[in-house]
Amino acid sequence: MSTLTDVEVDSHLWERVLSVAPLVLVGTREPDGDYDLAPKHRIVQLSDAHFAFVCSQRHSTYRNAVRERAFTVSWPQPAQIAMTSAVSAPRCVDGEKRAMRALPTLPADHVDGVLLLGAYFVIECELDRIVADFGDDELIVGRVVAAHADPAALRSVERPDAALVRARPLLTYVHPTQFSTVEHSTGFPFPKEFAR
Repeated sequence: MSTLTDVEVDSHLWERVLSVAPLVLVGTREPDGDYDLAPKHRIVQLSDAHFAFVCSQRHSTYRNAVRERAFTVSWPQPAQIAMTSAVSAPRCVDGEKRAMRALPTLPADHVDGVLLLGAYFVIECELDRIVADFGDDELIVGRVVAAHADPAALRSVERPDAALVRARPLLTYVHPTQFSTVEHSTGFPFPKEFAR
């Protein structure tokens, strides 16, 4: 490890290097009946039927998901980066998130929530559990009860994945300050004996 520099393990650890993650909008229902979408990048597909995101108890997204026992997740397209960023603005003094007024949404089918109109993939989740003990953050785990996709974004045997990425680029968050559009990909060099 002589060529590596020691990095202090503290609250700024993940801000010292760049890392790539998907960027999604998590949707929840507010106490007054309005809906909120909040950008999140610390996400994970836990299984075929479980999805999770990390959130602080201080955030309304956390409180809403726990109270309503449901949330939605929308994967925005690269052209939607401005609106995705706008909803991360702080709330006004009256508690309203005015950027939500201009955000095009559609109602979810199976949970009480909204989805980003134009997103290439969306899921609807019922709260499954909360995993605590991550400092100020907690892992919110949902059971996927419905999923919807833009047909042009679905994988198929007729079209290689690299062609799909070229046709439908992906939006990523480059933590902590950047975003990126993935327009080119190459097949992963799995070993010959690899099996899923």
